[in-house]
Amino acid sequence: MALPQSFLDELIYRCDIVEVISKYVTLKRSGSGYVGLCPFHNEKTPSFSVSGDKQFFHCFGCGEGGNVITFIMKEENLPFPEAVKLLADMYGMTVPEDDGGSDQARRLRERLYALNKDAARFYHSCLMEPEGRRALEYLQGRGLSRRTIVSFGLGYAPADWDRLSRAMLDKGYTKYEIESAWLARKNKSGGIYDAFRDRVMFPIIDIRGNVIAFGGRVMEGDGPKYLNSGDTPVFSKSRNLFAMNLAKKSKAGRLILAEGYMDVIALHQAGFDYAVASLGTALTAEQTRLMSRYAKEAIICYDSDAAGQRAAQKAIDLLNRAGMEVKVLRIPDAKDPDEFIKKNGSEAFALLLDKPQSDSEYRLAVIRSKYALDQDAQKIEYSKEAAVYISTVQSPVEREILTHRVAQEAGISAAAMEAEVKRAFTAALRRERKKEESEALRPVRAVQPRETGLRYDNPRSALCEEKLLALLLEDPELLRRTGAVLAPEMFSSPFLAKIYQRALELERGGHEIVPAAVMAGLEEAEARHLTGILSAKVASADAEKEAADYIAVIREEHAKKQTEGDDRLMDALSRKRERKG
Repeated sequence: MALPQSFLDELIYRCDIVEVISKYVTLKRSGSGYVGLCPFHNEKTPSFSVSGDKQFFHCFGCGEGGNVITFIMKEENLPFPEAVKLLADMYGMTVPEDDGGSDQARRLRERLYALNKDAARFYHSCLMEPEGRRALEYLQGRGLSRRTIVSFGLGYAPADWDRLSRAMLDKGYTKYEIESAWLARKNKSGGIYDAFRDRVMFPIIDIRGNVIAFGGRVMEGDGPKYLNSGDTPVFSKSRNLFAMNLAKKSKAGRLILAEGYMDVIALHQAGFDYAVASLGTALTAEQTRLMSRYAKEAIICYDSDAAGQRAAQKAIDLLNRAGMEVKVLRIPDAKDPDEFIKKNGSEAFALLLDKPQSDSEYRLAVIRSKYALDQDAQKIEYSKEAAVYISTVQSPVEREILTHRVAQEAGISAAAMEAEVKRAFTAALRRERKKEESEALRPVRAVQPRETGLRYDNPRSALCEEKLLALLLEDPELLRRTGAVLAPEMFSSPFLAKIYQRALELERGGHEIVPAAVMAGLEEAEARHLTGILSAKVASADAEKEAADYIAVIREEHAKKQTEGDDRLMDALSRKRERKG
């Protein structure tokens, strides 16, 4: 059983969504609500709105929306139960205990946090024992001090098949818990063996200080060079960053995004306490949103090889969408920051940090590196590809500066380069208009929800259902009267019928009809779509008449469906009779 709906309703009623979101987003009064820059995508003009009366938020730019619980889940990267607990603590409420599924899940997470912490201590103690000498010598050979090793809680996983598992079983943890934490894997006979063996261990710690996972570097033998924990009830690779728990405390106002554990640790030891890394995978949108909460500027510091360049370009786009100012560090005569600092020292690296390339400069440098500019044919190709990129730059001033720079590099006139950029810009604009015209020719598709997984089988009825719900969720009396003549089963969309059913239950139970309370029982995509419906509502001159018109269409379409069902049944019976002669 999930948390009692009555508790969730009370929590939503007590929480002031404007007050909560204001801790994360600068909001300004606009009409009856508030607006600000969306924390979930990159924008310069506010499209993120918050309704204090209806207790929901919606972004007209990216479509994100929901109630206060949804916001905390997204912004804090928390699962539903923990987001509820955070809000409950904020407003002095006690989350009810129960023996159901949500309570079991909560207890499992608490056990896994404790298990990971004990595992980290075990690995660290093994590193300091004689059996961990090779691993310790490796770390010290990489230039790490004893203080840094202790600060990051580095460790060693013994080569034995089940040393960690046996140690954790002795502490009272179960096989299921050890396997759930991705510390062990199950064998064919039903036993377990350690997931990490003969590896230098890097604990991964979340922003609240919990050990949630591990990364392990192999010492020798087969297997991947680096092995990372898979997703568990307390860990998601896409939502966490290595060393973010330390970097969030920095006063630098910026973050260095490096590629691996050792780069980050070396940077911290050298005094750059604002370095982080993704966890063995490509950077994700969730990780960039986490970064944007603690800094306005990101400096990408990836390896200088081809793979590093591709990863950097993807990271630029994601960081820009998260609203961060992006710079890229090109490291001369070294493959990574760790190697550069060893060769040249931390002061030389600090000088590099003062002169990073802007994201545009970096992209053009990558394009330029593909061409030999001492050949005319190559100059032409470079100019064309550079023009396509420059045409996507939003700032007219930056476009002009970049255009003149490329013209100078290619040895052509500024006017010729400007014409090439204009041609690329016009071509892109033409493609965009063609796409918009193609979409406009699909009226049925335009009615469909933008959310994946939501689809209307009867767009005519569903559109009326949407508009009716927008009216009913503002007028409890109108909802009461509608409930007497329109059953949820008459809705063509099961998703919209669920919202209508929930609203009727709240009204009949004597509860206040707040959209945020209706969302408490919805999936994330459903809540997003509902906030879009409510945010797009236009004030009605005659709500009663408008509602009656919508009800008439819904009932008419429902009757058609019933008739079609009867006709299909009669056809089936006729065919059956014909087969029997």
